[in-house]
Amino acid sequence: MALTPAQVTKLLQIPVFHGLTQPEGQEFFAAAGEVSIAKDSVLFREGDTGDGLLVILAGEVIVTREGVELAKLQTDSVFGEMSLVGNGETRSATVTAASDVKLLKFPAAAFQALIKKDSLASLKVVANIAQVLSKRLHAINQKFVETLDKGKKKQELADFGKILNNWSF
Repeated sequence: MALTPAQVTKLLQIPVFHGLTQPEGQEFFAAAGEVSIAKDSVLFREGDTGDGLLVILAGEVIVTREGVELAKLQTDSVFGEMSLVGNGETRSATVTAASDVKLLKFPAAAFQALIKKDSLASLKVVANIAQVLSKRLHAINQKFVETLDKGKKKQELADFGKILNNWSF
């Protein structure tokens, strides 16, 4: 799908695409396609195979995990970013359309192809995703430590530390 320069300029304002030039944005979004989803439709379920990043062009979605609402995302929000950098990872949440939604979907396979050809655009997006995931992990770590009963849960914290230090995926 060929986007207009104005559409690319608007998308480049979204933090995950920060730092991309107009030509890099054109290259990056060349593989993206527009998708329309009806209100109350499930876009994907927790446990489904991740297959791409999605940008909300119009509308609102609800993100849930194990039936608990985690977020409401609106126009210009991005989700599914972990599927770009994971290796066949499954979706960590369920996303449902809270209204009729128009999305731009960027397939994970196209992203991996850009990475293999050393696309600067893809490397910038990876760096942006890494920053977001780092902030999320920091917040989760803080929440985890806050919820521990420090006197009784030292072993759980030590086990968690081992997981965080394991770089063999």
